[in-house]
Amino acid sequence: MDPKAEVDVSIIIVNYNVRYFAEQCLRSVYASRGDLTIEIFLVDNASSDQSVEHLEPLFPEVIFIANKENVGFGRANNMALSRAKGKFLFVLNPDTLLQEDSLEAMTKYMGDNPRAGVIGPKILNRYGGFDITSKRGLPTPWVAFCRVSGLSTLFPKSPTFGKYDLLYLDEDTVNQVDSLAGSCMLVRKQVYDEVGGFDEMFFMYGEDIDWSYRIKLGGWEVHYAPVTKIVHFRGESTRRSSINRDQAFYGAMHMFVDKHFRQRYSWFGHQLINLGIGIAWTVSRLKALGKRISWQSIDWIGLWLIMVSARWVRTWDMWVNLGWGRWLSPGINGPVALAITIQTTVWILSLYGVQAYQEKRGSTTVLLWGLTLGFLVNSSFTYFFQQFAYSRFVILFGFIVGGLYVIGWRVALNFLFKTKSWNRYLSRRTLIVGVGNNGKSVRENLRSNSTIPYDPIGFIDPALQAAGGMVSGLPVLGGENEIGRIIELEGIEEIIFAYDKLGYDHIFELISEIGNRQNVDFKIIAPESNDNLDSNLPLLSIEYLSPRGFKSSIKKITSLMQKGL
Repeated sequence: MDPKAEVDVSIIIVNYNVRYFAEQCLRSVYASRGDLTIEIFLVDNASSDQSVEHLEPLFPEVIFIANKENVGFGRANNMALSRAKGKFLFVLNPDTLLQEDSLEAMTKYMGDNPRAGVIGPKILNRYGGFDITSKRGLPTPWVAFCRVSGLSTLFPKSPTFGKYDLLYLDEDTVNQVDSLAGSCMLVRKQVYDEVGGFDEMFFMYGEDIDWSYRIKLGGWEVHYAPVTKIVHFRGESTRRSSINRDQAFYGAMHMFVDKHFRQRYSWFGHQLINLGIGIAWTVSRLKALGKRISWQSIDWIGLWLIMVSARWVRTWDMWVNLGWGRWLSPGINGPVALAITIQTTVWILSLYGVQAYQEKRGSTTVLLWGLTLGFLVNSSFTYFFQQFAYSRFVILFGFIVGGLYVIGWRVALNFLFKTKSWNRYLSRRTLIVGVGNNGKSVRENLRSNSTIPYDPIGFIDPALQAAGGMVSGLPVLGGENEIGRIIELEGIEEIIFAYDKLGYDHIFELISEIGNRQNVDFKIIAPESNDNLDSNLPLLSIEYLSPRGFKSSIKKITSLMQKGL
């Protein structure tokens, strides 16, 4: 590009450890530029996946800024914003895809709406559904109260109670809003010159809300403008970062509130907002904690029940009295229940102490050491504390039977992991869209790499010429108009678009239609990506496989049970 040429749009992408998503993103940007003159900055925040080395040869026109450390999202963007020459500044996440008309449609909208200082498009999530972060309100005291009280959950589409997610606003209608998502924002250069860039106090999260709010305070309008769509594969950089997402997000919300609302609202209103943020953070931490202590919870519950049953066995005088009263009265009162709870916890702490819940959690030897340590500690309690001297038999019973339980369920789980049923659970039933060279290459990649948990079921032929036949050993199940039916019929979980010639608008149309009805993940394999790689397609690796949610897991298990595993 001629350095003296006038630039229409400066595109700023901040990358962190998502080089293959960034490659896809850049290809979609070039496909979207139309007749616009663009410049592209890619700021790399010290990625460890050799992002710059991978991308620089593929995109020589891109201006790369390689940081030696992760300086945060806002500061990295500002590095490029200060050098940008475009009339419009386009902030874009690397794990996004643009439609072919995105840049032209958004710049045209800006030209038609001179008071709009910043706009954001309609954002689709990785499943093709609407991403509610596309448009948001501000965390005012009333918004915080609605979230804390659950009113926003009960009435999500209420203009009174749902002022943060703004779900009462039609997702396909232009609206003025308070805040837009930082994953895709088009800002006037004039607005940047007046208001400034991102506040670098926000390391990650919150900077988009702050920037939107400051633009609004500067007298400009903030528009949600669904004149085009983008796809955001949300959270890909965060997954590859050591940063605590919840702590960063809710910490940013506290900073935003302190910065903008401390003087605006009373002390009570300010504390109400902080309370709402605090409760939301606590709930998220409890959910995360529940995932981390799942093994400990299984052990604790089982050991506690075994200890209770030991007490029941010890006090059961069936040879004297076979009445129902003894069956329903195991001899457990308050102090005994407390003692059993403490002793069960001692066993869990002992197992934790010998790393039975870390890297050695599958070792029988380690488990025996932990159980023995717990047995010795609990036995000592019976000698020194009267409250624990209700029965040494209970401790011995807990050690033997509890030990069999703790070791047994791990052995059973390990056995399950080696079965075909478990492999079928892990596998993702996959549909390949495209029967040309790119589609065939994807099929060969999946067939040659046994570590990839994709289970290709068949092809979709957009031209319908091969429908009903076989391609690379798989059936051609139909055309694009039958994708919805095939998803339901075959239990499809992943769709791989592998056209020989990419048409992003066409893919977006299909994704939107699928996303409104199905919870199916999708990936796009560009022919150029296939040409640049010898054998493996990185976007099809386990690293880029999105985790199954709870509902999806239950659906998969139910499906396997119906088919007899």
